[in-house]
Amino acid sequence: MASPPPQHFEPYRVLFPMGLGFALIGVGVWPLYAFGRIAHPGPLHIAVMIRGFEQCFVLGFLLTAMPAFTHGPRCHPLELGLAVTTMAVFGATALTGAVPVAEAAFLLSLLLIAVAGVRRVAGNEKLPPEEFLFVGFGLMLGLIGGSLLLATSLGAGPSLPPRFPERLLSLGMVLSLVVGVGSLLVPTFSGMRKPLEIPGVAVAHERRGRRLLYALVIVTFIIAFATELLGQPRIGAFLRAVTVTTMGLWVWKLTRLPRRDAPGFALWGSGWMILTGMWTTAVFPTYTLAGLHIVFIGGFALLTMGISTRVLVAHGKHPLPIERRVLDPWVVGLFLLAIVFRVRADMAPDRAAHSLGASGAFWLVAWLLWAVRAMPLVRVRPTTET
Repeated sequence: MASPPPQHFEPYRVLFPMGLGFALIGVGVWPLYAFGRIAHPGPLHIAVMIRGFEQCFVLGFLLTAMPAFTHGPRCHPLELGLAVTTMAVFGATALTGAVPVAEAAFLLSLLLIAVAGVRRVAGNEKLPPEEFLFVGFGLMLGLIGGSLLLATSLGAGPSLPPRFPERLLSLGMVLSLVVGVGSLLVPTFSGMRKPLEIPGVAVAHERRGRRLLYALVIVTFIIAFATELLGQPRIGAFLRAVTVTTMGLWVWKLTRLPRRDAPGFALWGSGWMILTGMWTTAVFPTYTLAGLHIVFIGGFALLTMGISTRVLVAHGKHPLPIERRVLDPWVVGLFLLAIVFRVRADMAPDRAAHSLGASGAFWLVAWLLWAVRAMPLVRVRPTTET
């Protein structure tokens, strides 16, 4: 008798819940701060949100979807085990103040993605989509930023502009991944006509025009960071705003309306939030922090929720209409309130603590409401290798 085919456990089933845990911890500190229960939690918040929350969802998505994009093997159990271990170590050590160990664990998680990608692309006659140029570029920026953070935590970091390594992660790695993966998924998942066409540049799946456009975008990103190193952060902010606007209006096709439901508008709206936040930082440098949080909350986090919702539904083989129950107008509305109060914290500094607490509370309720509907979809439904 033939043995049954091996079962496959998809990475998102464990990494998405871990990311949700980081999200609740990283923002849950602000209501505690507003009530005077803890000191200002800025460093912990920054570390947990980008290197914990976003990184878990990045790992979960890429290790789940990379095989399809690269025409390579599915996630190996060792890859998944290392991903979970590195993120668990990062969380435990970041919360207990063992910063060098936390930075090392985060750096290892980035190396894991890089090795997993090379393992699937090297020697493969079928190339991944051109948008994966941004994945490779983003990982490169992440490895540089992560290495600088590790060196700094060990007292050996070079002299750099304030928060430059963190910006290599947030406005480098994460933004690059968002721009690249979003170019593939946002027009498609939001139901736009001819989603993979770049008007005047390339039809769907055509590579040459895409490659040239994306190379120019990547070079502009590099120049933006170079200008920051040279002490001209505003030029860097303008370059990023122009570049992201080009990708958003041209490739994401944000001037077109999405399908008429909350998931569609969430994905489409996340693009507009990224553009709005980027231009805020460029035009109004006094409100850079407010602009960045428009990007982080309304752009990165809402996009993360939208794409994760589709992954949960599609990979779990659930009916697509369930998306509208998981990500509904109430969740989107709570995100908008979180943005309003976070911006208010910078506009009215005398009430900043209360505004930060309110923003954090709305964020927490949004993710908890999403989790109540989404986490049951994570239940294991084994698939078989083919």
